[in-house]
Amino acid sequence: MFVLGPALLSFLLWIFEEAKKAGRYRLYFLARDGYPMYRLAEKLCRTHGLPFDCRYLYASRLAFRLPEQHLIGDAFLERVCRGGMDVTFAAMMRRAGLTPREAERIAAQVCPQHKPEDVLSWKEIQKLRGPLARCRDFRELAAQRSKECLSSAVAYLRQEGLLDEVPYALVDSGWIGTMQESLCHLLESAGYRGRAEGYYFGLYSLPASADRTGFHGFYFEPERGIRRKAHFSNCLFECVFTAPHGMTLGYENRDGRWKPRLAPVSSDQEKRVRRQLLFLELYAEAAAGAYGDSLRREAGRLRLESLLTAFMSKPSLEESACYGSFSFSDDVTEDRMQPLAARLTGRQLMDHHLLFRLRLTLLPGKRRLKDSGWIEGSIRLYGGKLYAWHRAGALLYKYASGIRMQNGFRKGRKAA
Repeated sequence: MFVLGPALLSFLLWIFEEAKKAGRYRLYFLARDGYPMYRLAEKLCRTHGLPFDCRYLYASRLAFRLPEQHLIGDAFLERVCRGGMDVTFAAMMRRAGLTPREAERIAAQVCPQHKPEDVLSWKEIQKLRGPLARCRDFRELAAQRSKECLSSAVAYLRQEGLLDEVPYALVDSGWIGTMQESLCHLLESAGYRGRAEGYYFGLYSLPASADRTGFHGFYFEPERGIRRKAHFSNCLFECVFTAPHGMTLGYENRDGRWKPRLAPVSSDQEKRVRRQLLFLELYAEAAAGAYGDSLRREAGRLRLESLLTAFMSKPSLEESACYGSFSFSDDVTEDRMQPLAARLTGRQLMDHHLLFRLRLTLLPGKRRLKDSGWIEGSIRLYGGKLYAWHRAGALLYKYASGIRMQNGFRKGRKAA
């Protein structure tokens, strides 16, 4: 109520201001990160008659990428061959919509030295891109799975008004802009020629072909905000701003309406999310009651960086234990759920220091990097007397990674 609520309100007030300037009064809040944003926005608009049409769009990276992959040629391999936490060949195949048996068949053709459930390093994942591109069996299966779900995805988007000739904008957490890119490919396949706009809490980077003017970042953007990025945890953000329903797997027609097909969610997880939302609902009531010029001025002066840094980068032991126990997966398929703040040994914490992490990434051996969705929470819980040293080492890596990504983005845009 005193950290996440104000952060959410500041973001929404910024969206309202920017959308009003652009004349985009229809706002689509993307599941699931957009759920709390949608609830607060709807409350403010209903209570105070704000001129925005707020809608909730059931979506996920998987639900958009699967029907998209046969539309973008070899570019879909970049989506399949992404790194992550404990990535296996089987997980890569699930990203492309293949079954476990099909994954075994493809593995025998492109990487017989690995079992489908072997964890792969980033370098090993990148080496598989060429063999997968040359594997006719894989490409045909991936295209088949994609074509099977394209019509239902487009039908749902049409039903929700995304093919209407009305200026609208997307609202989501953000990060690298691929959700908007995938959505644009799906809409273009259906004949849509409008221009997409997106308002995001933060943007680390963007797809190479993306129109930069269609992506707007609130807290940080690809060209700036190194300090904010280094002290921010996008995985923690996704855990605290989420919905009580499961991930969108696809779409199906039920009773004459296109509806989302949702992944099951555990009762414990649903209870935790609903408890979180209860506090945000209380904050929404207070914010709606105080809404006006004074609240907007106060939101503009909010020291948001201090609040989020204290919570995300320097959490207390109690915060780390509470939020670090949330279930989390960084994969589009949401496989291999684990605690957000993974339990790490002293040696594993050492691997998150800049030089050790670079060595494990570029020169992988028998020992693998044990990653954590919220490394700051893991360090607080398991760092012991070396907490400050481990935190400094992990923070240095995040600064280096942020600088590298930012410089790469600028060079890519300049070259383009």
